[in-house]
Amino acid sequence: MTLTDKIWQDLEGGYKIPYDVSVPLRKLEQAQDPETIKQIWEELWNELHHQGDVGLASYLALPQLVRIGKSRALFEWNLLGLCCVIEQQRHSEGNPALSPEFQDYYYKGLEDLKHFVLDNINRKLDDTIYTMALATLATCTGRIKLGKAIMELEDKNILDEFLDQL
Repeated sequence: MTLTDKIWQDLEGGYKIPYDVSVPLRKLEQAQDPETIKQIWEELWNELHHQGDVGLASYLALPQLVRIGKSRALFEWNLLGLCCVIEQQRHSEGNPALSPEFQDYYYKGLEDLKHFVLDNINRKLDDTIYTMALATLATCTGRIKLGKAIMELEDKNILDEFLDQL
């Protein structure tokens, strides 16, 4: 599947309305300016995930996000976090099932994401990226609840509260 395929125009995002995610994905693929990239991430977060809702556009965006991330060496929290949230919410009640016709495409994206993390986990990473990398590994290997828990622990206050209970 490429970003020029017509299917993108008919897919629903997190708001349960059609959202052509190919447009910001193509922009992300080309953008060089950090402010532009930040705006693209904000749009993707807002449109692909809304209050726990995701859609088929969200699912099909994941392999493209991974492809773009790998090709541009964008090993950052936005990529990891958004992909994690999409996969985690895919398992939540009320979100659409992944159509059989797209399962191989999607699962290959998850596998590529896992390997992207493994290829980069030994780099010097800040705590946020490292936490998202760990959450991604858990999530991509089917440990959805553990992935969610790790993501929650990225918040210093939640982490401190958790550690105080030990």
